[in-house]
Amino acid sequence: MKDRYYTIKEDAQIEIIINKSRFIGTAIFVENEEKAIESLQTMRNKYPDATHNCYGYVTGLDVETKRFSDDGEPGGTAGMPILQVIEQRDIKNVLVVVTRYFGGIKLGAGGLVRAYTRATAEALDKAGVVCMQLCHKGILSMDYSNLGIIEYYLNTHGIPVLDKDYKEKVSFTVITNDAWDDFKSTMTDLCSGNIKCHYLEDTFYPWDL
Repeated sequence: MKDRYYTIKEDAQIEIIINKSRFIGTAIFVENEEKAIESLQTMRNKYPDATHNCYGYVTGLDVETKRFSDDGEPGGTAGMPILQVIEQRDIKNVLVVVTRYFGGIKLGAGGLVRAYTRATAEALDKAGVVCMQLCHKGILSMDYSNLGIIEYYLNTHGIPVLDKDYKEKVSFTVITNDAWDDFKSTMTDLCSGNIKCHYLEDTFYPWDL
């Protein structure tokens, strides 16, 4: 399994007008094909009166799933250009929907390709890029007496804290790039053994480029 991949930093939407036609480009992060299909239906519901809702998406890591649709535009003028922009940027787990409201002036095949390519590129530019890296997720449980030293270590080493729970003991849900056994050893040394480190799972976490 791959240990990292690139995807969009956040969902984003742009709008451009070309020869009176309105193009709305929407880039959406999707974890899998099921989410892509759900998000696509959401966009269709949002713009039910649009002339076209064309799309392209790439999901999966080791085994990729790629889909596209011209949604009534001339073959090869919309869905494929959208997909090609996604592929050229080597990003995954992303859906781009370009919604068109026809303005009364035909653009021709070349004009359509340029319009859908531009709308996709601008939506992805606005969305930005992050590297999703496979990391270790776990829970640290400690006495309040060790809270300060653990918080200082996590902050100075850039270790994300996903959740904090303050009860009889303090529990932090954290993400680390270090080998879990090494990380656990460091935490144990810092607290002189008075900490519990429970591994949960490996998960992808976004790191800004």
